[in-house]
Amino acid sequence: MKRTSLKFIYKTCLVGLAITTFSCKKVFDLPAKNQVDAVNAYQNVFDANAAVVGIYGKFLGLADRYIVLNELRADLVSPTVNADTYLKQLNTHTETTDNPWADPKPWYSLILNCNDAMYHFDDMLKTGKLKPVDYQQRYSDIGALRCWLYLQVAIQYGTIPYVTDPVSNLTDLNDATKFPRLTLDQVIDKLATFMNDPVRYLDTYSTTDPITASASSSLNATVDGQTTSLFFINKYALKGDINLWKGDFKTASTAYRTISDIGPITSNNNAADFTTYEQFKACYDNMNVSYGNPSSNPNPNQTENPLNDNNVTGWRQMFADPTISTNSRSELIWRLPFSSTFAPVNPFIDLFANQGGSYKLTVSQAMMDNWNSQVQNNGYPYDARSRVAVRTIGGQPVIMKQLYYYLDNTSFLPVNVLQKPGYWLLYRSGVLANRFAESATNDNQLKLGYALLNIGVGNVFAPTPLPSDRTNTMQTFLPAPYDMDGRSGGPQNYHGIWYRQVGTRSRANLVPLPASTYNDKITLENAILDEAARETSFEGFRWGDLVRVAHRRGTPAYLADKVYNKLVKENNPAAVSVRAKLMTEAGWYMPFKL
Repeated sequence: MKRTSLKFIYKTCLVGLAITTFSCKKVFDLPAKNQVDAVNAYQNVFDANAAVVGIYGKFLGLADRYIVLNELRADLVSPTVNADTYLKQLNTHTETTDNPWADPKPWYSLILNCNDAMYHFDDMLKTGKLKPVDYQQRYSDIGALRCWLYLQVAIQYGTIPYVTDPVSNLTDLNDATKFPRLTLDQVIDKLATFMNDPVRYLDTYSTTDPITASASSSLNATVDGQTTSLFFINKYALKGDINLWKGDFKTASTAYRTISDIGPITSNNNAADFTTYEQFKACYDNMNVSYGNPSSNPNPNQTENPLNDNNVTGWRQMFADPTISTNSRSELIWRLPFSSTFAPVNPFIDLFANQGGSYKLTVSQAMMDNWNSQVQNNGYPYDARSRVAVRTIGGQPVIMKQLYYYLDNTSFLPVNVLQKPGYWLLYRSGVLANRFAESATNDNQLKLGYALLNIGVGNVFAPTPLPSDRTNTMQTFLPAPYDMDGRSGGPQNYHGIWYRQVGTRSRANLVPLPASTYNDKITLENAILDEAARETSFEGFRWGDLVRVAHRRGTPAYLADKVYNKLVKENNPAAVSVRAKLMTEAGWYMPFKL
């Protein structure tokens, strides 16, 4: 495949996700690095592109494992009566080495693919087969994906082999003399070293060749009406997350701020500039939870419509918009498609759907109680996001976030039981907002953390009463990356870059948390993590969130009590023994056997 078009590569390897072409197959089954076939697979930038795309195609096969491990092992998801023994083991932290969900081989198989590709990228640079800019973009991207994989493996298994060189056989990693096991903290240090290296290319792939201005070799393109920029890992988000884990909160916040400021800053008076004011900022007028007939007072006869069944506006759209519309563009950061005609099949339908699927997993009562503990500004005594994330179908609670592309908008029956389209949504602005709040809070910027979570920079940093002259109001007046301008209105008609930002809590129309919440770091961080559960439930973040906070505080009870309460609410007799196991950090991790 010397000059194969990019569109053909995407159609066969990414959009279609079928491993059908010669070059893509070689990405998954490469010989040792000294063999002729492997060398011949890396001759030019198009071969390098095929390697990148092929790795992402294989990466998509980890989607179910990622969601199941991070949600079922935590407190937001429970097994149904249809769940098998292995899923029930994950729920009670009794995984055995024969449990297929606990098998680390799928993770390491892809890690070794990344190592091999990066080795050959190095060789291509040395031999002039890749230009330096093409090398930096592809090497940094696959290296970042490898970091993401290692972070996931570390938070599931605790102590793991860490290897960055090509290895021909997975079982070789069992030799601890050659590949010593690293602890979670040691792995995070390695990942931070890689992602913080100033030579890393952290932006999205360029749209053209920097020398010829040709788009033919770029990995950032539009294929079948979809931009490929969402297919690849967002490296600023990953850098922020890894430094959040490491405890380098200023670096984490700087990375999160970079994403938040991704839109062009043109003029403080250009309120119509969407990307400046709304993209990736969790704003009040985009992706909010809304009703058919909103009212300031609760009305028992009022028709509420938080589902927005037409998928045009509202919080549901981020889970139901197959295109990258203006609203979706404000939210979506990393998303990969499942094809309805090629492998791998969308695994979420079998896991969650009770129509056309096996309905193995559902929402936990603990999560429903979390949502139902909230009160909205219009008086409704629950978090309306629960009506979008979970819906009662056939008398059963069904997790819906991954099913909106499969089920009809109004009947909630499969559009076509034989076709299972969908997306794996890996990162969005709702995640970013809460992570930014967590990093700011732990960097002792509690008032800002409260603003990012709750009611917005402009509101929190505005004096009471608010003067007509906004010049020295509604701003943080903090050093970077916390220097945020939320000004709006006044005679000057200011529009600070952060003036529409309100955070995920106010976007969900919830009553603001009291200002006393930011008097104490632990109280505020607890509120941020509880809000993260309500905003990002079932998306694969919860176990990592619990591990990160409990590990940072040195308080296993923070994690253990969350899981214990879930099991108690579902009358699971193992609740007490599970809590006892999780009260030591060693009890958090699954058995590791390659």
